[in-house]
Amino acid sequence: MTAFVALLCFLLTLNQSLSLVNASVMETCKTIAASNPNINYNFCIATLSADPRSALADTQGLAIIATKLIKANATSTELTISNLLKKTTDNATSQCLSDCSSMYSGLVDTLNDAISAITSKHYLDANSDLSAAIDVSITCETGFAELKVKSPLTKENDDSRKLSTLALAITVLLK
Repeated sequence: MTAFVALLCFLLTLNQSLSLVNASVMETCKTIAASNPNINYNFCIATLSADPRSALADTQGLAIIATKLIKANATSTELTISNLLKKTTDNATSQCLSDCSSMYSGLVDTLNDAISAITSKHYLDANSDLSAAIDVSITCETGFAELKVKSPLTKENDDSRKLSTLALAITVLLK
């Protein structure tokens, strides 16, 4: 019986702490969505809540989670580009894909730097790295437009831009 009471107390405490932590995600998303027209509140909640670590994360932890999500997106995009390059016969598309591949490859290193900067509380450095992440998605997409080629990476670039904007907005909250 005592073990049951202890377990019940533990579960109630855990439930209360999870409610408070979820409030942290909700409050962070509410704050950044109110101050940044490029942040969608529902996207913020869905994105951060998709990572189970967000339930226990403070703002710094949420910034790291968001940055790791960009990194996962960049790694996935690199793989997509590699597969597209194998199939592409058009020279202009191939050139754009190669340029984007270089940018996304560099982005992974930049995001590792951003994660280190957030962890070590060098937030201005992290902000700079995350701003560069936004630029990668825009520059990649612009390359296709300049050569008047339909981009096969529009979704990936859009996802990267949204994730980068989210991570930057969270990191800006840190001081």
